[in-house]
Amino acid sequence: MTVFCMCLAGGIGAVFRFFLGRAVTAKSGGFPIPIGMAAVNLLGAFGLGLFTGIGLNNPSAGIIIATGFFGAFTTFSTFSAEAVQLLLNNRVKASLLYIAVSAAGSLLAFWAGWMIMSV
Repeated sequence: MTVFCMCLAGGIGAVFRFFLGRAVTAKSGGFPIPIGMAAVNLLGAFGLGLFTGIGLNNPSAGIIIATGFFGAFTTFSTFSAEAVQLLLNNRVKASLLYIAVSAAGSLLAFWAGWMIMSV
């Protein structure tokens, strides 16, 4: 049952990622980095930090929510492909900005969420 719920949560996370990333990108108006996926990954890291900070002692909930929903909602592979694509298009500064915002920003977002819930 846990695996089924994880798959269901993963499907929901992937759909949310698609629509949120698309909406943010549409509103960004020529932002120099792929802001849709950056926003999704930052929000996902923050949400996972909130969830982790609760300290829930339920392995099934962790698998369903952390691995299923947040694993599908956030995407390291798309981030990697977009960062490399920026480099291949000789947009080195944009690529480095995207990498910094995504990596450092996700760590900070997770930490902030975790700190909020673990107080």
